[in-house]
Amino acid sequence: MTGSPAPDAATVPAERPQTARGVRWSFGAVLARQGFQMLCAVVLARILGPQSYGVIAAATVYISLVALLLDQGLSAALVQRPDVTRRMAGATATLNILVAVLLAVATWFAAPWIAQFFGVAELEPILRLLALAIPVKALAIAPRAMLSRNLALHKVGAADIAAAAAGSAAGIGAALAGAGPWSMVYQVVATDLVCSSLLLAAGPGPVPNFAFRTVAPLFRFSFSIFATDCLAYFSRNLDNILVGRVLGVAALSLYGMAYRILVIPVQLIGQTVNRVMFPAFSRAAGSPEKVAASLVSATRLLAISAVPLMVFVACAAPELVGLVLGPEWLPAAGLVSVLAIGGARETVFYVTPSLMKGLGQSGVIVRYEILAAVVQVGGIVVGLQFGVLGVAVGYSAAGFVLTPVILRIQSRLTGVTAMTQLAAIFPAVHAAAWGAAGYWALSLASVHGPWHLFGGLALYAALALAALRVFHRRMLSGYVEQARALIGRPAPRQVPTTTRGQND
Repeated sequence: MTGSPAPDAATVPAERPQTARGVRWSFGAVLARQGFQMLCAVVLARILGPQSYGVIAAATVYISLVALLLDQGLSAALVQRPDVTRRMAGATATLNILVAVLLAVATWFAAPWIAQFFGVAELEPILRLLALAIPVKALAIAPRAMLSRNLALHKVGAADIAAAAAGSAAGIGAALAGAGPWSMVYQVVATDLVCSSLLLAAGPGPVPNFAFRTVAPLFRFSFSIFATDCLAYFSRNLDNILVGRVLGVAALSLYGMAYRILVIPVQLIGQTVNRVMFPAFSRAAGSPEKVAASLVSATRLLAISAVPLMVFVACAAPELVGLVLGPEWLPAAGLVSVLAIGGARETVFYVTPSLMKGLGQSGVIVRYEILAAVVQVGGIVVGLQFGVLGVAVGYSAAGFVLTPVILRIQSRLTGVTAMTQLAAIFPAVHAAAWGAAGYWALSLASVHGPWHLFGGLALYAALALAALRVFHRRMLSGYVEQARALIGRPAPRQVPTTTRGQND
């Protein structure tokens, strides 16, 4: 393909009813999970304060690494491979469990060193207790992959929702009872226990066996994914590691809470779309036109869903932090503003890894992640010289430096030009700019506190929506049509679908 595709607005959800159902369940599951986790984080932050919450932030960095090492990219290989036998899936489950046991032992013995690295003695017993629960987390990996492969995302979503609710209840209950940083242990263990139990009960999943030779065909693809994920982990977590090591856990606490703002749209919106787009790209790999149309449609959806939201968060960060977390956390407001903009960009292009994986371009993934790691680490190290705010600026700036590379990869894989992708993103940016101008104007009127926040939100939303209706009416119509399809309410058929949803 050499030209720009002209997808209709409903390309992603309308193509297959099962895909639309999967998007709805994925969105509901991610919304519920992130909502519960954010509620738990806010309660713990208000109760513990920045200094004590830093212990949880340091533990989170390590637990995220363990979750990465558990999988080794095999779940993605199970989804991407055209043919998967039950013995292959079962042997993969066995391998996950064996690795989990090794990681549990390693965590137990490494806990003192990790605690010393961050300068937090209380971290050692917390990590040792969490180590005992690592095999429980591993039980969910293969069943989740097979359910996702079959687009049975409603079962995955139900398990995620129940697990998030149980974990948050356990964590908040422990915090209110005075457990302090140990509240995280209750949250993590309850979440993993419920999630694994429900996924195992969701259907006749893979039966563990020792036919490891059947797993060999997965390794070529899984190794590339695993290497990519490792690079992504270190490039995206090196900021937390260095902040905790160099600036202390109090600074890590502020940065970690602000970083949660960045990952909200990535996880809530980006992961929702990607859960469906990865298998969808895999199935449509033989139809370049279909892949290109889905890419543009997904980009438009991600942009309009994330950019206005995160620009508002950037504008209202001081008011939001003071209202939600309390005055102790106000030093995090500047970090929230910077990382919110970075989070908007990351969400918009979060579909690219799914595109590369879905098309089997493991080599491209590895090369890109190496470049991304170098650029992001460079930005973080330079920013560290200017304190925690410098780290936030360096991390976000590195993402924008990588944007032309991402557009080039998308163009090479699908034929979609960079201008087409930018045109799909522009309406969201334009609307957000109008809203931000309104919020800024209201601040000049000496309106402060909750009145500024809620009045600014109303003005921001009104101006952003007006900009979409006046300047990007066809795009807005296509977005509404796409949203209606996602919730199971197809748009009226007075106008043919092929004439709707074009970019301005």
